[in-house]
Amino acid sequence: MRNLNFTGTMKAVAVALLLLVMNDEANAQFAFSFGPKGGLAVTTFRGADAENIEGRTTWFGGLFTNFQLGKVVALQPELLLTQRGADVTSNNVRSNISINYFEVPVLAKIRFPLANEVIFPHLLLGPNFAFRTDLDLASTDTQSGAAVEANTDDIRRSDIGALVGAGIDIQTQGSGVFFTLDGRYGWSFGDINDNDNMVALRNAGWTFAAGIGFRLGNASEDLDE
Repeated sequence: MRNLNFTGTMKAVAVALLLLVMNDEANAQFAFSFGPKGGLAVTTFRGADAENIEGRTTWFGGLFTNFQLGKVVALQPELLLTQRGADVTSNNVRSNISINYFEVPVLAKIRFPLANEVIFPHLLLGPNFAFRTDLDLASTDTQSGAAVEANTDDIRRSDIGALVGAGIDIQTQGSGVFFTLDGRYGWSFGDINDNDNMVALRNAGWTFAAGIGFRLGNASEDLDE
C-alpha cells in the first residue's frame, strides 16, 4: 500500500508540473543565464547499516546554467565538484571515508515572482548524476589502534540520486545580473559500494549555496519577463 501511495503521489506531482509547464508556455519568454556558485555541504550516510555515523561539513563549487522557459518554469543543469563522506564505526573498525565527485544535477526550477519584481522565491527538484574523481578511505581498529587494510575497489565510480530544495533569486534591475541562494537535500538511490559483504551505506546530506548569474540577451529585461 505504501508503494502504491508513493507511486500515486509521484504521478500527481508529474501531472501538476506538466500542467504548469503547458500553462507557462502560453506566455513564455525564453532566456539563458549562467554563473558560478559554491557553498557548504553537510554530508552523511544513510542505509540499513547506517549506525555510528559521524557526518562532516565539506565544500562544493562549480557552475550553473538556467534555461528560463517562462515566467515560472526553468531548467537548471549544473556542473559541480563536491566532496562527500563521513566517519563510520562498525564491528570495531572506524573508517574515515571521503569521496570527491563531479556532479551533474538537472533540476526543474519553479519560480514565484513577488510584486516588487526583485526577489523571486523558487523550488528545486530533479535527478543528480555523480561521477567519482577521487577517494580516500582509511580504517582503524578501535581496540588496538592499528591500521586496517581498506579495499577501495568495491566503491562505486558513479552515483545516481535526487535533490529537492528551495531558495531565492535577487534581481538587480536593468543589469541582467542576479544573485541566487538555495538550500537543498539530496540522497542516493543505491549504496556507495557494490559488495554485499560491505556495510550498506548511501550518500545523503544538505547543501547550502550562493551564486551569481549573468543573463544573456537584453540586460534591461527582468528575469520574469
